[in-house]
Amino acid sequence: MSSLPMQMSQEQCSSLLESNLSFSDVVDRVVAMKHQESTHYRSRDYIRTAKQYISFSHQEDRVVDSECRAKMAEWCYQVTDYCKFSRQTVAIGMSYLDRFMSTHHPAAAKALCSKKHYQLAAMTCLYIAIKMFEPIAFDTALLSEISHGCYDEEDIEVMERNILQGLSWRMNGPTAHDMLHHLLMLLPDEASVDDSIASVLLDFSRFQAEIAVSDFSLAIQKPSIVALAAILNSSEGISKQLFPAHLRQEYLENITDLVGIDSFSAKLNAVRMRLLALFEINSGYRLHQIANITPVFELEHVYLSEFPDDTVGSTSPVSVAITRARCA
Repeated sequence: MSSLPMQMSQEQCSSLLESNLSFSDVVDRVVAMKHQESTHYRSRDYIRTAKQYISFSHQEDRVVDSECRAKMAEWCYQVTDYCKFSRQTVAIGMSYLDRFMSTHHPAAAKALCSKKHYQLAAMTCLYIAIKMFEPIAFDTALLSEISHGCYDEEDIEVMERNILQGLSWRMNGPTAHDMLHHLLMLLPDEASVDDSIASVLLDFSRFQAEIAVSDFSLAIQKPSIVALAAILNSSEGISKQLFPAHLRQEYLENITDLVGIDSFSAKLNAVRMRLLALFEINSGYRLHQIANITPVFELEHVYLSEFPDDTVGSTSPVSVAITRARCA
């Protein structure tokens, strides 16, 4: 079960959604992030590439799979929780990892066929994210110590250079969390007055965005799609008395038009289904879809075609100590 708190105080909610940006400024930022996610910040399904490699290499025990990735995401959450860093840093680090593994860099190709090198890449991506976005960074000596001697400082420094080169130093791409917060800033003024609406939407949407980080089938989707799916699921979980139909419809039309996808599309529906399933697994609570404005259609064939059975989706438990990173 995830250690993410399911409820935020009104002060926390207000601080996350408070902004001096105008409506048009927020829209411009979302448009810019959508351009980023469609160009230089895209990830491909490198796990499928790894499976194709297995077919002729006969080295299944060494080749990276979605379970290995999920274990590394869990380890990253344990590290950030222990160090009291933001969990958003894990989303950034895992985004670096997925994008790096999607390149043709020789180090990425090597990591694809070696769980040990993939593990090093994942640890180094978290290290880079911490160095860039946290007020306190730890050095390569500490990271080497955390690895229990699996990697020395030089291994980490070389991998860091490889990752930066592979990503062409593009280190500020959007995550689902970024998209989510900007889309929530576009709530109608009448809805924003009622802090309970924004608070509920933020709580449940943020939780879904976080559990999506560990799930490879969702990680390779565009952040805007994951953010929109999370908001639609959360919105459907709010009664019409709390979030009136006309305000809800206005808001959902605005953000679906901005993201550029039909709210009833098969792809978005499949992402929503996956998020709802992971929500229940990780929270022990079923997010009932009660509003019936944008319902989820439980079409099994769409779900299975979008998300393979072997995809693992779970987030880390509460961490009391940093464990050894291990996906092998």
